[in-house]
Amino acid sequence: MKKFLLSLCMILALTACDEKKETANADAKPVIKIGAILPLTGSQADMGEAAKAGMQKALDDKDKSSLHYDYQLVFEDNQAKLPSMPAIANKLIMQDKVNAIGVITSPMARIIAPIADQHQILIYAFSIEEEKYERFGKYAFIQGMSTESVAQKLVEIFVADKIDNISLYMENIGVLGSLTAYLEQKLSKSDIKFEVNTFNPGERDFRIAIEKSKNKEFMHFLQAGFPPERDIILKQLSETGITNENIYSFGLDLGKPLKEYSNIKAVSYNQGTDEFMEEIQQKYSIDNIYGSAAFYDFVNLMIDAYEALYKEGQKPTAEEITAYIHSKKEYPCMSGQCVVHPNGFIINDPIIRVYQGGKWVTIKE
Repeated sequence: MKKFLLSLCMILALTACDEKKETANADAKPVIKIGAILPLTGSQADMGEAAKAGMQKALDDKDKSSLHYDYQLVFEDNQAKLPSMPAIANKLIMQDKVNAIGVITSPMARIIAPIADQHQILIYAFSIEEEKYERFGKYAFIQGMSTESVAQKLVEIFVADKIDNISLYMENIGVLGSLTAYLEQKLSKSDIKFEVNTFNPGERDFRIAIEKSKNKEFMHFLQAGFPPERDIILKQLSETGITNENIYSFGLDLGKPLKEYSNIKAVSYNQGTDEFMEEIQQKYSIDNIYGSAAFYDFVNLMIDAYEALYKEGQKPTAEEITAYIHSKKEYPCMSGQCVVHPNGFIINDPIIRVYQGGKWVTIKE
């Protein structure tokens, strides 16, 4: 009899546990996974960590009790190496079952676009592009600045500063060729004397070119390029007596801010409000914030879309998410004002910033 009662108690206890488990499963929210392939180690790790912090902050800022889905972030490190992209994308899609993938640049997005299209996964990239670029994926979006708007902003600041000459040092890589063409076009319509010096990735000595520019009485310089060439040019400009007040830059804020670059005016992507920038730096312990606002916007956009399209027992498709994003057309975002173009380019206007007193200060929006 005792054995019977003991067995009965065990059965009742197990039944109760199963009922609790079934209730918990019934109450559990469906999961939406937002993936990101970022350079979390290597020479561009600062940018990857900034993007990661922006995504985490977007999720941290949400009242999760009010959401229909359980949103989860999945990060993978590619060390900024393009050949690794397909394998990582396949891993995120097939193993982690992500619903969207964010990457730092459009070249990275282009590589995985066929894979994403095949599996109906949305892609988001943060980049500078031609406004009328040809969309490379059915579910691909790029958020960033257009090359023409960057050129326009640079010429505006040249005119505002009343300079009468500018020597352009432009890296021959990607969309910077387009930026160079737009600068030439806009400067040729101004009264500013200018010259164009292009260089290839890997070049290390610019001193002869700088001296030639100075001999032609150019005393103002624009540097447009990426590390390490960016830092080498700025160092050699300083060594030849060019002060930071006479230097302009595109790409200056791609890495950690350096006191050596104080007072250089940089065309920049909008990094959000001062409060946002301060919290990103303090809460997530990062120095560089480049890209954090854009990836904050990415996660916000995904959550906004999934919540708006929520139907019990059925997740929205990539087609539905894509259509929803296009329907927004223009909306306020951490990066300023986001404008969605038909080709999937979500454009923000560039701003002018300067590094002063240990922080970036916006001087022209």
